Formats: sequence, C-alpha cells, structure tokens
Amino acid sequence: RNQALEEPTMELAVRKTLLPHVKGIRLAVRFSFPREKLSHNTAHIILRIIRELVINAIRHGRADDIKIAGSSQTGILSFSVRDNGCGFDVQNCPGVQQGHFGLQGIRERIRPFNGDIKIESVTGSGTKATVTIPLPHAKLT
Repeated sequence: RNQALEEPTMELAVRKTLLPHVKGIRLAVRFSFPREKLSHNTAHIILRIIRELVINAIRHGRADDIKIAGSSQTGILSFSVRDNGCGFDVQNCPGVQQGHFGLQGIRERIRPFNGDIKIESVTGSGTKATVTIPLPHAKLT
C-alpha cells in the first residue's frame, strides 16, 4: 500500500511520492484539488503518473527545476509537470520499439478513466506534460 495515500492533501502526497527521486532538484508543487474527493485508486494512479513524468524529466531531460500543478474545472481534473530540461522532439521520441515504456505506461494508466495526456516540448527548452481526467472518477462521498 502506498503510504503517500495517507497524506491529507494531494500536494503532500505528491511530495512524499517524489522524495526519494528529487534530491538536488528544485520542486514546486501546487495541487488545489481536494485529496478526499479522489478514490484511493485514482489518487494512486495520479501519483504514479506524476512520478514517471518527474523521473523522465530528471533522467532523460536532465531537469533540475520541476513544477507540478493540479486543479479542476468544468468536470475535469487536470495536472501538469513542467521542467527546465533539454526538451525533445515529441513527434520523433523513442517509444516502445526502442525500449522506452514510460509514456505508453502513462497512456495505459489513464485509458480506463477516459483521460488524455498532452506533451509540449521544444528541444533545448524543457517539457510540459498535462494529464486530464474526467471527474466522474472522483469519489463524491
């Protein structure tokens, strides 16, 4: 069981999840969506996606400044990971055929939620990944 799920806010859960991975990295987290409105399953998936995006930014993008933000509006939960890394060509990035499974794994995690991921990157200018998930998957009780 992921102990970060016991944190009272998503902001604290994100920080706890990333703590082992962000030594020496400037990290800003602003997650305004209430943790209690997410099921444990949904929160766990969000944390795994954020962790994957941050590890990719550090490992492949050599980022040392990462900003994470999450909020909701008009029935959509949206969260993003932005970094100051080296960026990449989104149209020609390595994928499953080259042994890179991170982005494919994220797509597979959000598929059951009818979610989407949008990646914006320019070589030399960092990357921003934004994930959107319709809110019917939030726990409303």
